[in-house]
Amino acid sequence: MGRPTNEKCWACSLLTVSEARKLHETDRGGDGCWNDDTCRSRRSYYRKGRTQGVRRQSQMEELVVPIPEVPYVVLHSYVDKPRQINDAVVIHALCAELWLGNKPTAMTQPQHTFGLPPRMVKEYARQLLEALYQRYGSDRRSGFERFAREEQHSVSQCPIRPCSYHAEHLHCRQVGERL
Repeated sequence: MGRPTNEKCWACSLLTVSEARKLHETDRGGDGCWNDDTCRSRRSYYRKGRTQGVRRQSQMEELVVPIPEVPYVVLHSYVDKPRQINDAVVIHALCAELWLGNKPTAMTQPQHTFGLPPRMVKEYARQLLEALYQRYGSDRRSGFERFAREEQHSVSQCPIRPCSYHAEHLHCRQVGERL
């Protein structure tokens, strides 16, 4: 059995050498764990070493067992800061995405929800599920009774235009133009 993965070294291997040195070299204000003798080989091992072991094991026959394509719905929320389950953070916008197995099948149009009370946002989320079920459910409720997971995005990634967060509509107005 091999050594356990050093998570700090693994994360460091994903950085460029200059970023890693800046983060870990004492002379550059880092935490002091950089060592020229060992870090180069460890970074190389974590970047390449794992795949070399996989290549050696590829002589073994792989059996692929297909998983049944089950529908599931992902809720996308756009928020100011990451929120916890019962947090009172204002949700800027919502949309839902339907997946069938490993393929995205449909997505509802994103809508702004800021300004709505939390109970109305929850009701709107239920309406998203119901709309996807009505269109793609084919008399099977499985996969449409709740969201499989929630993906949180920053408000800066809000896809809706015009958007009060981006305020592009304020900069594009010409003289005499009305909203």
